[in-house]
Amino acid sequence: MLMVGGWQRDYNFFKMKVSINKKIVNGPYGGGNQMLILIADYLAAKGVGVSFELGEDTDVVLMMDVKKESCCFEIEKILELKKRKGIKIIHRINDNGSHRQNDKIRDKKILDANKLADKTIFISEWVRDYFIERGFSGDHVVIHNAADRTLFKPSDRNRQINEPLKIVTHHWSDNMSKGYDVYGKIDGFCSDNPNIASFRFIGRDCSFTHFSSICEKITAKPYKEIPQYLSSQDVYISASLFESGGCHIVEGMACGLIPLVRKGGGGTENYSRGYGFVFNDATELIDYIRKLYEDYDFYLETKNKVKNEYLYNSDDMCKVYYEAII
Repeated sequence: MLMVGGWQRDYNFFKMKVSINKKIVNGPYGGGNQMLILIADYLAAKGVGVSFELGEDTDVVLMMDVKKESCCFEIEKILELKKRKGIKIIHRINDNGSHRQNDKIRDKKILDANKLADKTIFISEWVRDYFIERGFSGDHVVIHNAADRTLFKPSDRNRQINEPLKIVTHHWSDNMSKGYDVYGKIDGFCSDNPNIASFRFIGRDCSFTHFSSICEKITAKPYKEIPQYLSSQDVYISASLFESGGCHIVEGMACGLIPLVRKGGGGTENYSRGYGFVFNDATELIDYIRKLYEDYDFYLETKNKVKNEYLYNSDDMCKVYYEAII
């Protein structure tokens, strides 16, 4: 019996057993943890047993991570069991080394671990192409991250004409590649132009060290509380670079927010395509903010498109995981 998010899940009474090599973490944590919870719950609901241990009764291994400190059983143990029992291995690739000062060691670990895989799941077209350029070949599928639409959904609120735009972003990491250079400039713009826009940043205390001041700081919140802080806003900014996918942008879009995504953002560009705008730098981003503020019809048309047409949800995502696993 596993305690997750305040309630218990029993993942151990089914016939087919999937062993996941990354444990669920309670409390505010990164997007990969939320995807793990959604996938594990969906598999259990479909009659698949889920374990975070490797055993003789394991039928399939879902590799969610390759970092030794994050794994709950060693990759060498997976290889040994595969050789002995012929178990199926699914490798979900949701990381890359480019946003950590071109970490070639991380890329090599991912590719080395992938040699065990019978099937690979990439969380965006961008990260798929990234690893193809570095030598990946094999059976694979792209499955975008998604938000739980029972939690993340648009509010009935619409910004009024001449009302300042409400802008938000949320990150748990203090990695500079998350876009702190841009967020600092946007915060400065909003501070100087409160009649045009406000800026809300949600994150861990360590993230706040990048700012001398900010319009509104909100400390990291549990997953279930995040929607209330997003849905009251108008625009979601992602200034991240080289994101394999990123849950932050899909959570913002699921709440009906207009996505403004940085060029070079990686998977975030894949996720937001057709719903928002791509900016090159803070200057161009500020131009978009001004346009959305000054042209109300443009703002309303763009926001309604996200609210009414972005319907992708975690059940859609998990269904494809289920099909890949079984």
